[in-house]
Amino acid sequence: MPRRRRMKLPPRIALPAAELESKILAMLRGLKECAKLKGIGFVHVGSFGQEPNCCARPLPTRISEACRRAFVTALAKVRKEFDLLFPHRTEQASPPD
Repeated sequence: MPRRRRMKLPPRIALPAAELESKILAMLRGLKECAKLKGIGFVHVGSFGQEPNCCARPLPTRISEACRRAFVTALAKVRKEFDLLFPHRTEQASPPD
């Protein structure tokens, strides 16, 4: 059986958490079952190659099953296109002697 060739995908653009949140919430705004959704909490999990580098949870965490399904679908669409821009810690220079 021949091996499948890997398709090289263009790198995803990294966006700040606020922009990712606005893109996801824009998809959910018109849905009446997601009226209680107030925001999204992101967690940076790192990335290996083309895997997405973040996970997200709705705020508040207790939402209806229909809203949860819509949230997961919207998150999947955004994660295919964008990564989370993780603020790198700046290393402080050691004080001079």
